[in-house]
Amino acid sequence: MSAVVRPRFYLFISFALVALVFVGFAPTFYLRFVFDRPPLATVLLHVHGAVFTIWLGLFITQVRLVAAHRVDLHRKLGIASAIFAIVVVVVGVLTVLQTSVSDHVSPSGLSPAQFSIIPLTSITLFAIFIGLGVALRRRPALHRRFMTLGMIASIGPAAARVVRMFTLNDYRNVLIPAIYAAFIAWCLINDWRKHRTVHPVYAIGGLVVVASWPLRIMVGHSDWWHPVADGVARFARTIF
Repeated sequence: MSAVVRPRFYLFISFALVALVFVGFAPTFYLRFVFDRPPLATVLLHVHGAVFTIWLGLFITQVRLVAAHRVDLHRKLGIASAIFAIVVVVVGVLTVLQTSVSDHVSPSGLSPAQFSIIPLTSITLFAIFIGLGVALRRRPALHRRFMTLGMIASIGPAAARVVRMFTLNDYRNVLIPAIYAAFIAWCLINDWRKHRTVHPVYAIGGLVVVASWPLRIMVGHSDWWHPVADGVARFARTIF
């Protein structure tokens, strides 16, 4: 990102994304001692939570550096952030594999193995968008949009927990993509206000993120996914 980025928008949306994650995971991770929850089932869940929290800190720090016109530090930290993004993806995939052979109960009605399509899609979109953002780091207009999309793509688990927190699980398949869409709409509105046009990265990438939710639910319930999910579970058992 360069100093010409509209820092106020990116600061606001970054803090909003981090706030959503914090609220969603407060009862089960960040503030579980307040909610008197039992310990997390596995060490890997602790590691996953810690790794993603560090990523959130890096993301906010990077946006604030740009807002402070410290692009030099932003670029230096960007190297470490890019490497750490790989750690986020690897730990995320391992967590999904472990969950696929657990007794996790999903409101979607999917078995743990079938449910793996949902977080795996989030991780895949995160990896693609962040990877494109890193690859296009010398093109600020693309870089900042892909990095923001990567963060938006990752909020599915937090959004699901917020929906559950308000006992709205019956509407989760509408509300979760609606939360995605709200952040995408914010990006599109900002583009329109500044440039009287919307950037195709937000328009196309945002459509992919929002549409991915009903598609992954559909795939999860499909007959052809069942043997694939069983294969995922078999592979997971060789690791865990």
